[in-house]
Amino acid sequence: GKWSPIPAPHITAAPRSPQHAMAAALAATVNSEGLDSTLKLDASSTLKENFGSSMAHDETMKAGAVDVPEASGDALIAVRRCRELLRTVPIEDLVTPNEELWHGRAEGEASSEAMDLQAEADPEGGGLFLSHVWDEPFAWAEHFTAQSFTAAKALQVSTALQEAERRQLHKEGSPVGVWVDFASLPPPVSPSDHPLEQTIFGPYRLPVEELKRFVPRAPLSTTQATQEASRYTLMHLPEGHSFTGTMRKTEWDDHGRPLQHPELEEVSWSIPAGWHFIRHCRVIPEGFISPWAAAEKPEYRPLTEQLRRWCARLALREEVWLEFTLGSLRAECLLLADTMLTMHAGLVAVVGWNYFDRLWPLWEWAVFCARRGAQRVQLASDAFSKKAQVEYHRALRRISVVNASCRDSRDRPILLEALEKLFHCRASMEMVGFRTGDSESGPTVLKERMVDFSPVERFVRVTAIAVFAREAALANSRHLEKTDETGWIALAQELGYDDLWNALKKCKPWDWTDVVQTEDLVQTDLAYEATVEAWWEDYVVPELERERQRALLPP
Repeated sequence: GKWSPIPAPHITAAPRSPQHAMAAALAATVNSEGLDSTLKLDASSTLKENFGSSMAHDETMKAGAVDVPEASGDALIAVRRCRELLRTVPIEDLVTPNEELWHGRAEGEASSEAMDLQAEADPEGGGLFLSHVWDEPFAWAEHFTAQSFTAAKALQVSTALQEAERRQLHKEGSPVGVWVDFASLPPPVSPSDHPLEQTIFGPYRLPVEELKRFVPRAPLSTTQATQEASRYTLMHLPEGHSFTGTMRKTEWDDHGRPLQHPELEEVSWSIPAGWHFIRHCRVIPEGFISPWAAAEKPEYRPLTEQLRRWCARLALREEVWLEFTLGSLRAECLLLADTMLTMHAGLVAVVGWNYFDRLWPLWEWAVFCARRGAQRVQLASDAFSKKAQVEYHRALRRISVVNASCRDSRDRPILLEALEKLFHCRASMEMVGFRTGDSESGPTVLKERMVDFSPVERFVRVTAIAVFAREAALANSRHLEKTDETGWIALAQELGYDDLWNALKKCKPWDWTDVVQTEDLVQTDLAYEATVEAWWEDYVVPELERERQRALLPP
């Protein structure tokens, strides 16, 4: 297996920059009260400090059953947060093939058609998660001269979504929502908008009257349960928001009386365009609000109530001044990626032969199969995998967590940390070199923390081979000596997955066709499909479950 370094100081910690110090001072004003480790994350913190002690930012940092476990404690908080943040696209908007949706991401920007696709709040979840890569697989034109990659991809997405809906991979009885990155994940509000760089924006100061101009009202509800479910104060500001005003900085004598002619201070700021939520808010001294009177007012905390309800509860007048900070919805979604992925009942994976070369798709496949099971994966590659089967075999052979690329390098430590928390990956400190010292101290040994991700790589290969073999069996020509699934059976044997190989060998399309053959072609197809699914459930799924137990950390 490959060994991957997790960034860590070699010998001494690097000095912190002024920006680090400013971020730390700002973060000190935010007291999470034990609700959420995400709220502690700022630019001054290391990944270990934020993820190593408390897993409240995510539901799924411990291995559990394939079915989503009953959430409690920190996990319940993560699920509640995801219910407010999850946004999906109705499946009807994606099943019509639209090649234009898959253009324009060379620089990370969505096309105009993709930008017009509106994601809607989906608090119940249970829909489909669309996993894909934007880049065209290398040598695509050599294998497919008559069709562009984006045209093939559009057809595959459409077909796979319909098949996933037919297989009922979504939550039964609910409208089918599809999570797709360019519509469901908000764009960054600034270049520094990332959980490991900047998670706090502000502070901003303004009167209550101005706050009410752009902060949405709390949802009207007559039930306590609905009110408790609305914890975030979310704001979508397509054009951003700017404010200019004047504060009165009143001074007070020893008897608590305001002095005349207060100093006037101009306040001016701009909030960047995008999706935000209120992280923190408090009453500040201004005019006839004394410092001690402001300090007596309870501060607003996220995940406890809506900001408007907080203002009403404190009976704040329109002229009272507040100071608040913002968080980015995108950064919050990235921190909750594991829980948000697991809230979906089905994974639609658009797998080209460069799919597992990317860290995000590799992570999505590994985590979803670990949490939900490979039987809930719908492959979107059957139409173009046969001609390029050799490329797919090469792709599975070269799977490597450490070598997988990431469009945004800041995502890598988050994904690697999440894999290490879920899978049974051994870690060790290994010598990587020496640092020359003076004549008295001598050279210093430099060590680096290394993680063995081979359990992840094996699990991804095993599940991918099995899913490809199932798809091949369903699309089989059913002619003797023309079994399309044999390539995957041979690959399992080549890689030494003997138990999987034995399970896959029990797939007999020619024999099954002979048994179920009738004059009614429709009934024959249905009977054949039922036979394939029985083989999959009886022989392959149990073996995948054993592989899952082998790969994951114990509960």
